[in-house]
Amino acid sequence: MPDAVTVIGVGCELDRLFAGQPPAVPIPGPPGRDDMRDLFDAIGAPVRHGAKEIVIVGDWLGAETLERVRMTRSLLQTDRVAIYVTDLPPLAASVLAALTAAVGPFAASAGALAGAIDAIADELLVLSWTGSVAGLRHPDVSLLHHARSALPWSAFAVGLQPESFVQPASAADALPLAPPEYPIELLVAPEADVDLDWVVDVVSPALGGVRIRQIPPTLHGTDWWGTSRLIEIVGVPTSIEPVAKATLPRSVTPCPWCGEPIAGAPCPFCGDAGAESNSARMQRSQPLGTGTLAAAAKEDDGGD
Repeated sequence: MPDAVTVIGVGCELDRLFAGQPPAVPIPGPPGRDDMRDLFDAIGAPVRHGAKEIVIVGDWLGAETLERVRMTRSLLQTDRVAIYVTDLPPLAASVLAALTAAVGPFAASAGALAGAIDAIADELLVLSWTGSVAGLRHPDVSLLHHARSALPWSAFAVGLQPESFVQPASAADALPLAPPEYPIELLVAPEADVDLDWVVDVVSPALGGVRIRQIPPTLHGTDWWGTSRLIEIVGVPTSIEPVAKATLPRSVTPCPWCGEPIAGAPCPFCGDAGAESNSARMQRSQPLGTGTLAAAAKEDDGGD
């Protein structure tokens, strides 16, 4: 791609999925008030070296974390930083950051890559095995499953995408899963003392016998899923080319405000929506970024 691009994952813990790929920069976070200098250095260093930057932020880190990232971008006074907010759970968010970095060399521009993150996120299979759904916020949980969570032997299969579901976890209950269009492996992050029998005996066969790769538990997983009896599961492509072909735009045009080649408005780097007048643009005091992807730009701009 014409411009170097760095992907930073705030709340994320993976730097790469494939050998030889450009690494993402994980910041497990959340950065506190005393960490602002470190956050400024981490986000500012690639910009000072001429790179454009995509910062992926887990929305479960809270409003203060996102505000600190936005403040850092404002202090840098640059239109080289785009911010993308994801509601994916911690392991999936980490995979998203690393996968976005891997797709980068195939993108026509940093703007094309930033604009493709929604599509890249949609390519992920996101599941979990949990011992309780009493603290689960997404997806919706029935009263029956809430009651079942009180039983000490309870266990649940939870799906976020491509299908959203909550059901008891057992070998007898079929999962709404099918073999993927292209090869994947299952990245699994179990909490301590949680075995992988259900993943091996039920999930992998349902997906066509895919390989399983175990990694340490995530820092934020138990808070997101609401239980310490947990296995986070993400289906990860074994080759990057199909993902790049399925998600990246085929053509780009320069943003009328900042000139970044993008697939469509709003621009993920300056926030330009394409229909604003020049006078409205000139009223901006700072460059804007993205928030999935236009939301953060709209909030910073004072939109409803």
